[in-house]
Amino acid sequence: MNKKENGITVLELLVSIFIGMIIITTSVPALSSFFSRIEIQNAVFHITTSLSQARYYSLSESRKVRFLYSNKQINLQIKKNHKWQTYKSKRLKGDVNININSFPVFNPKGYATPMCSIKISNNYYSYTISLSFAGRIKIKKIG
Repeated sequence: MNKKENGITVLELLVSIFIGMIIITTSVPALSSFFSRIEIQNAVFHITTSLSQARYYSLSESRKVRFLYSNKQINLQIKKNHKWQTYKSKRLKGDVNININSFPVFNPKGYATPMCSIKISNNYYSYTISLSFAGRIKIKKIG
């Protein structure tokens, strides 16, 4: 008489665990690259959006607006009573390195001084954001 077997054997269980470990081991580098790309694109998006908002606010409200970055914090500031005061803040998340050579001030006539270059990088990707005198923003992927 044939006896019907229910369940799986220890050998089948070990083989399926081994195959699962191989799949997980090969997918970890791809996932870390994917998350690094998301982090850097998020930083590029928030910086360029903040620069655009500063320029727009300066033009629409006829006020000088300063873009300031420090400690993963973007601050947009307006001048009140001869002092810069923050009116908008955004905290950047993720593990990205940001180097900025100056903090531009947008004037009501549309131009920005001084010209600015921002380098954003992590282990996998690198971008440069350039702000021209005319207030135009250019994004360039490096490498």
